[in-house]
Amino acid sequence: MTRNIRNRIAQFVGVVLALFAGSAVAAAVAQTESAKPEVVLLVAGKAAENPEVLARARAASDRTGAQLRVAHTTADQLGVTHLSAARGYKTIVTVGVDRRIAVDPVADHYPGVRFVATDSNQLDHALSR
Repeated sequence: MTRNIRNRIAQFVGVVLALFAGSAVAAAVAQTESAKPEVVLLVAGKAAENPEVLARARAASDRTGAQLRVAHTTADQLGVTHLSAARGYKTIVTVGVDRRIAVDPVADHYPGVRFVATDSNQLDHALSR
């Protein structure tokens, strides 16, 4: 009889611990997803080769919390815009990006994503919209 009670208590404790562990994991995942930035800043083309532009982009990214991505080829530009849209980013701010290659095809697939083309002098304004 005593062994039966011990087994039931052990089972109950095991279920309670499993519930707490599961809810902790779910809370951590929810917190990580909600902490994800909604804006990507993509610097590409000739702008990606300019140290002054990159410095301004890094500073603007640090101030606003936007994810900074630098692409040196048109294929990289398309990859960054497509992956960012697929991951659920709301806005993609671009500097020096070839719109025809890297923005238009992605905008057709992801109409809810906003693309903002700007130059490096207007980054803060573009990221704050």
